[in-house]
Amino acid sequence: MIFRNEHKDLEEIEEERFWDFDPRTVTFFLAALALIVGIITFLSFYDGLKVKSQEEIATYVNEMNQLLIQSKEYSDSVEDSIKNGTAPEFTKQDEQEFRILMDTASKLSIPSKWKEHHEAATGLISGRYMFFYHYQQNFRLGEEDIQEKLSELEKLENVEKEMLLSSFDASGISYRESEEGKITFSIKTY
Repeated sequence: MIFRNEHKDLEEIEEERFWDFDPRTVTFFLAALALIVGIITFLSFYDGLKVKSQEEIATYVNEMNQLLIQSKEYSDSVEDSIKNGTAPEFTKQDEQEFRILMDTASKLSIPSKWKEHHEAATGLISGRYMFFYHYQQNFRLGEEDIQEKLSELEKLENVEKEMLLSSFDASGISYRESEEGKITFSIKTY
């Protein structure tokens, strides 16, 4: 009988030992858990910042693209008129709208790493405006002058496109260019 009591006592002692925790072990596990939670929190915030940055870039690119399209419509109208020998009527309101377009482009919020593109795009819009303005003010441009202006606009368009692609690269945003020259890009969103 004494043997059985000793055996029972031994089981109770082993069971009590099982529930006894070493404070160093508890501290280690709590520190590891805190570290894991900290890493997950950091990655979540970092990912959120990256998504916000890419959304800002997408907004900028879309807004600037609309302004570039509008300015191209004006310069294309002038170019078509010159080639066809017709004289479309541009009003003072057209000139004011074009100036507002230039002003809007210069005041766009510029994402980081996109300053060079912004300068190239606003330079292109300004070049298109000057082409439009000279035509609207009836400056006599010879065939050689017109070709020079069109060549300058083409160079500005190429610079703007190069800056767009290099800004995408600098921002880590993937893009594709189709055979027609159309550029599509994708960003991460939630």
